[in-house]
Amino acid sequence: MPLEEPGSTAIVVLTPEVEPLGDAFYREHSNAGRDGMTPHVTLIVPFVPAGAISEDIDQRLRRLFERFEPFDYDLRRFEYFESGVLYLAPEPTRPFIDLVAALIAEFPGYPPYEGIHDEVIPHVTIAERDDPELLGRIRAEVEPRLPIHCRARAVTLVECGPDLRWRPRTSIPLG
Repeated sequence: MPLEEPGSTAIVVLTPEVEPLGDAFYREHSNAGRDGMTPHVTLIVPFVPAGAISEDIDQRLRRLFERFEPFDYDLRRFEYFESGVLYLAPEPTRPFIDLVAALIAEFPGYPPYEGIHDEVIPHVTIAERDDPELLGRIRAEVEPRLPIHCRARAVTLVECGPDLRWRPRTSIPLG
């Protein structure tokens, strides 16, 4: 299922702490931001299509995430994917990688990004643009206010609606 199609879902860790500093850039300069998502770390996309999410899948997710305690992380620096993505890199990355590994083990038919990447790189996208000048301006405005301290308390299943806007469907606490 394509990523931005009605009924598409993803599992993310929302990062509301980023909103005061980077949300405007994210909403203006990223596809997901323009489509209603808030800043986040993606764990799995695409996930089970919305119409196929059953009580069994919901219970499996709840059992999986109760094994993980809430955790703190910091967004200290910008990184860049050659595909044109400017992002904040969470530190430490291990808790995110462990969550992804557990999801892959539980739902092997849904690898992150359909398995096109060899490595899981947790990140909070701020902008998707092939415009070095714009990305430089964003960095110059946000970097002096780093680090951003964050706490992961829950994971969120988000769904792309009929209007192609992303919305939270279910929040599942960690621990």
